[in-house]
Amino acid sequence: MQVSAEQSKADDRRIEPRTETAFFAVEIRGNDLYYRLVRNISRSGFSFDDRFPLERPGDPIVMEFPLPGSPDPIRLAGVVVYARPDRGVGVRIDDVQPTDRHRYDMLMSVPPPIRRVASAHS
Repeated sequence: MQVSAEQSKADDRRIEPRTETAFFAVEIRGNDLYYRLVRNISRSGFSFDDRFPLERPGDPIVMEFPLPGSPDPIRLAGVVVYARPDRGVGVRIDDVQPTDRHRYDMLMSVPPPIRRVASAHS
């Protein structure tokens, strides 16, 4: 599937910079749970990997994000802004409980895991 430059630009309408990361969150669809690898995050949205997205632009989405050091996840609601096998799924956050907003912001300071490069001497 060829994507035009206009479509690619439209998919990338970010109002805030995103922080690269890598952690699992849980998508809640009715009684089903799907583990999603979150790749970047900002105050207004996030994206996760999905080679075969079930979601479509405009779909509502509910996610739970773990918070290091806390047994209680952060629950938020949003809407899918793009869903493409080559880029994953982008979500705009529409609702975070006021009590969870500060906790959600803390996720942007969680660094991505360090990738280890195998050396020839290993």
